[in-house]
This record gives sequence, structure tokens and C-alpha cells, in this order.
Amino acid sequence: MNISFDQAEALRDCRVCPQRTIARMSELVGRGVHFGETVRMRVLPAPPHTGIVFVRIDLPGAPEIPANFESLAQEDLLRRTTLRWHEAEVHTVEHFLAAAYVLGITNLRIELDGSELPFLDGSAQPFAQFLLDAGVAEQEATIETCAPSRPLAFRFDHAEIVAMPATDFRVTFFFSSENPLLRTQSATFVVTPESFIREIAPARTFAFFHEIESLRRRGLIRGGSLASAVVIGRKAILNNELRYSDEPVRHKILDFIGDLALLGKPVVGHFLAWRSGHRANAAFVRFLRKEFEK
Repeated sequence: MNISFDQAEALRDCRVCPQRTIARMSELVGRGVHFGETVRMRVLPAPPHTGIVFVRIDLPGAPEIPANFESLAQEDLLRRTTLRWHEAEVHTVEHFLAAAYVLGITNLRIELDGSELPFLDGSAQPFAQFLLDAGVAEQEATIETCAPSRPLAFRFDHAEIVAMPATDFRVTFFFSSENPLLRTQSATFVVTPESFIREIAPARTFAFFHEIESLRRRGLIRGGSLASAVVIGRKAILNNELRYSDEPVRHKILDFIGDLALLGKPVVGHFLAWRSGHRANAAFVRFLRKEFEK
């Protein structure tokens, strides 16, 4: 059946999705990539309208940090997404949030005994499998879908992001660098649970070899290794083998989805990003939220 533009607009305006949580509590232990601490992550079902909430059980009073755009720590987004609520912080949430978002999980309580999520293999694949193993449970409540009703253009430093009306959730990313092994890459996907698990979730984070010492001087990637990141030198990829020939740009799409999850609602639209990273993604989420509230 062909749908006219006006009909598609009406469908997007009225679209709602069921809220979801997990069927049972599940636990995961792993090392954080930036601070190198071993963290125990306990994920519990949550009632409708809770949202996704991180709980720092290692801190006095077990402060809660909601996973939404209001918690974004805009000044602390170097190579990760950081959330802060009052004095409590949680770092490197993007891979887990991407997996939960694409699986349609809207309500979770995540108890952590450290400041950073386990990094595992540097992708979202272990998190997606972890959530599927815990069981995805539909709830009686619903949640509205956010969608651009007109093209929206956004610029942050050298990054550009455009949101276009569409009848599905699609992400296109254009990546470029000065590295001779990785000049330009682009990829586009209609993002569904199936395509995410097959084409996006396994893509690992990557770093250029010349960045490593600088990041370590800033106190980051203390828990990083070749087992959890693709390291790209001037003449060779140190890991020897990629999961996809365009694994870096697929990981950029993964990060973008994880940051977009901080909208707190499902989205329908075509999102095109040029040279974007966590800081630009975070600024775009704030911009988009204001647009959707108009």
C-alpha cells in the first residue's frame, strides 16, 4: 500500500509503542574501559513510566541518575557519554543504552557499584544478548513516538546532523579522518532489533594509535586493550581483523543511537550525521528535545 506524505505525517503524529522492561533481574560483571575498575551491574525490571535509571549503590544514599537529556554532562563527553545528577555520575553508558533503545526497553533500574559500565568487548553485542537473555516484557502502558514533521538541520563545531521525516527509524553516518587506512566511510541502516543485532551491535569502539598516550595522560582508557577496541595505526590495524570492513563507521552509528536514546522516547525519522561524536550528539539531543516540545 502506498502512503502519501500527509498520511505518513498523520501516522507519525498518532504512533504509540508499548512500554517494556525485562522479565527478570540479571547481573553482569566487567571492567570499565576508562577508569579500569571492575564493576558489578545489576539490572532489574521497573514499573511503567520509570524510565531507565542508574543507581550508584556504592555511594551514600544510593543516588539515582535518570538516563535522559537533562542528565547529560556536556563538558565531560570525551570518548564516552557521561550522565550526572547532582553529585553522582555514571560513565560510558552509550552501548548499553543503544541496545535497550533498539529493543524497545523503556523501564529499567540499573544498580552499579562503580562509576562506569562494564566495557566488555567494546561493542553493544554483549549488552543486547544480556537483555534478550533476561527477557523483554511488554507492559500495559504506552509511550509516544517522537518524529520530525519537517527537515531539521543542526550544526555543532565541525559536525552536522539532519533529521528528516520518514516512516521508519534510519541512521546514515559519514565519517572521515586523516588516517591513510581510514580516509572516509559511510553507512546507512534502517534500525530494527534484527538489523541492529546483525549489522550494528557487534561493531567495536576504535581508537587511533597516536591518540592512546594522550588519552592515558587524561586519565582515560586505563581498562582498554586490543580485546575491547580496534586500534588503527598509520600502516596497519593492530587487531589484524575487523568484524566488518566498515566497522568504525558502524560503531559511530551505534554511539549515535545510544546518545539518541537520551530523548527518552522512541523515534521515527531519517537521521544523517557528518563528523559527529558524543559532544555533538549530546547537543543534538538537547536541540531535538526542544524542537519536539514546540
